[in-house]
Amino acid sequence: MMQRRWVYAAVVVVAAVAVWRFSADRGDGARAAERTFQGHVSGVILTVRGEVLRREQDDTTPPRHQRFILRTSLGQSIMVAHNIDLAPRVPLWPGDVVTVRGRYEWNEAGGVLHETHMAPRGGSSGWIRLKRTGRTYR
Repeated sequence: MMQRRWVYAAVVVVAAVAVWRFSADRGDGARAAERTFQGHVSGVILTVRGEVLRREQDDTTPPRHQRFILRTSLGQSIMVAHNIDLAPRVPLWPGDVVTVRGRYEWNEAGGVLHETHMAPRGGSSGWIRLKRTGRTYR
């Protein structure tokens, strides 16, 4: 009887650790982004928090995009391409913490998050929230 309790307790602990380890995230979207990258998945909506690693030059051919590299808490680098013809530019700098919601497209470098603006024809709208100011850009 006592042995069964230990086995039951061990199963519960292992299950709890598995759920915790493979859960969607611990609130920052990093695990979901990592699974999406490892699975070579594209076209999914992700919400990811991370640090701005660096700003890239704007893409100036219409539609114009503000571009920057986001590093998740698990170390994944993701390019963010924010359409500045449809949404305001985000005043961000390396080291800023942002939360980004957008459509993820896989690539070997870590992926791209785009459609980080209000959806012009309905559908899922994206956004960027700059922690330093508390402002959300759509």
